[in-house]
This record gives sequence, structure tokens and C-alpha cells, in this order.
Amino acid sequence: MHFKIRATGRHLWTWVLLDDTEATVAESDRAFPTQTQASAAAMAFAQLVARAGRSLNAGSPGGSLI
Repeated sequence: MHFKIRATGRHLWTWVLLDDTEATVAESDRAFPTQTQASAAAMAFAQLVARAGRSLNAGSPGGSLI
């Protein structure tokens, strides 16, 4: 998976998370005034998802949810 930063056409920027086939997995629910801010928001989202994944796997033996 990877992020892409996209211009909205109104001098605003959004981020989208794409899978290996370029299908959208998640996207920002707001637009940002700069490309840098959109990139920072995408990185923050990625960190939250990674932290949630570690938290879910921490309580179960072997990292399995079942």
C-alpha cells in the first residue's frame, strides 16, 4: 500500500491510500491548503493505523485475533 497526494483543482490537496492494484483503500475526509500538510496528515494516519494494529495484536498469543 502507498499514499498519493492529489490536488483537488481548487488549490487544495488531499491524500489517498492505494493498494497494489491502485484501488482506493482510504482517503482524507478534508482538504489541506498545502501539499506538505496533506503529506503530514497521511503520515499521521499511517502511524495511527500501525499503532492500532500493534495494540490489537499485543493482547493475543501469536498475534492472531482468533
